[in-house]
Amino acid sequence: MYSYLFISTIYCSIIYVFSYTDPSVTNPQLVKRFEYKLSFKGPHLAFKDGSVPFWTFGGSAIASDEQVRITPSIRSQKGWIWSKNTLSANDWLLDIKLRITGRGRVGADGMAIWFTENPGVEGSVFGSNDQWKGLGIFLDSFDNDALQNNPIIAVMLNDGTKSYDHQHDGSSQIQGSCVRDFRNKPLPIRLKIEYINQGLTIYINNGISQDDNAFEFCTHIDHIQLPKVGYLGVTAATGGLADDHDVLELLTHTYFDRQVLAKAHAATDEQARKYKEEYEKYEQELQKEQADYRKDHPDATTTLNEQQLYETEYDREFRVILEGQDQIRLSLTSVDRKMAELLGRIERLTSTDSRQVENVPSTGTNIPADVARIQDINRVINANTDMTRTIQSFAQVLTDLQQKVNNLQTNLKNPQVVGTGNQVVGSNVDANILNELRDTIRQIKSETNTLLHKSSNQIQCPTVGSVGDSSCLGPYTFFAIIALQIVIFIGYFTYRKQQDYFPRKYL
Repeated sequence: MYSYLFISTIYCSIIYVFSYTDPSVTNPQLVKRFEYKLSFKGPHLAFKDGSVPFWTFGGSAIASDEQVRITPSIRSQKGWIWSKNTLSANDWLLDIKLRITGRGRVGADGMAIWFTENPGVEGSVFGSNDQWKGLGIFLDSFDNDALQNNPIIAVMLNDGTKSYDHQHDGSSQIQGSCVRDFRNKPLPIRLKIEYINQGLTIYINNGISQDDNAFEFCTHIDHIQLPKVGYLGVTAATGGLADDHDVLELLTHTYFDRQVLAKAHAATDEQARKYKEEYEKYEQELQKEQADYRKDHPDATTTLNEQQLYETEYDREFRVILEGQDQIRLSLTSVDRKMAELLGRIERLTSTDSRQVENVPSTGTNIPADVARIQDINRVINANTDMTRTIQSFAQVLTDLQQKVNNLQTNLKNPQVVGTGNQVVGSNVDANILNELRDTIRQIKSETNTLLHKSSNQIQCPTVGSVGDSSCLGPYTFFAIIALQIVIFIGYFTYRKQQDYFPRKYL
């Protein structure tokens, strides 16, 4: 018995899994056309600014280079993406590749695919508004009515007056459905939604097989009336449980009858031929009027040289090359000027340091040449630091003085007229500005005296009294003294240890 059921299950699965065949192949009268303004797919799905061409999205939807995540796996989220252009064909096909994944064994709430008369807004029906007018295909993940018939793919038509029954998963409102587990599949699942001759058919690829053309039949509904013109959209929502709802591809194709399409092309060609004849007639009339005007006004007409009016391609390229070379020349000049300023600063700093080294005063002390004063060296370093700070403050004061002098010159060059007479007042030149200038000059003098005083009183290396020249402690002498001290200490401790050992030996 069990083997019979197993064999029948395998047989049914073989029957239902088949290779999908496009309607334009089975029906040669249909002509298939890809609608790029109603489609999106990766890679490069979104622009650099995050927008998707010909589509608009919002809520919790996020567009990336490979997919559009309608909702992340966060509770109580709603997202949507809708087409900006309308679908007006009578027969069409939607090929949608999507992925629904979550951590738990049960997910919520689900995803919906829409074809409605107006673009939806954020609402309670899988992220879109209720009482829509058109088609809704629901991928419901959560079992609200506890009938253990979820996950389910359900189809519901609405004329704008019905409200979706969430408590019972719309079981009394749906026109067709199939129970398929579309969550946490190793590969993305694919849906093919056909609407041909007022019949809706849905096929599903369960995301297990590597064959992209292996589809299962889901449901079919005959004699349904959809809006003549509508918008496409995909929405999703999460509740107490949460899943990632991702759309990787949405491809739209339309089908047209070959004879109707040929008549439409013929009508278009006939209309184009009429437009061309009208244009040629208008051009002939214009040329005739121009010839009559030249004949009646021979002196008023002048021949125009188009080569002089418009720039040739060669001249344009030559001008672009010259402009580029001019920009390069200006850049090199700026770099050369900055390098010259930098070299000048380096030379001034080098000359200042050399003069300070030459003007070091010598002090007659009796300190030996091999002994250095760490404190004196620290004083030299501190004096140099103070001198640097003084120079920086001196430069800041000079900058302020230059700004004030420039303001004074501007005010002198632009006097103001006071009252209605011709009396001219020298702008803002008053006693306050003169006092500020005097204070600035006094500050410069004090800073200069301080700088000279510190430069003359810098403490240098000690001098040797017997020789008369100054010398700092060298590294070799320093290490030699340290080694000598270590040897003396070691010898002293060895001697003390031997002296202590001999008395103990004879006790």
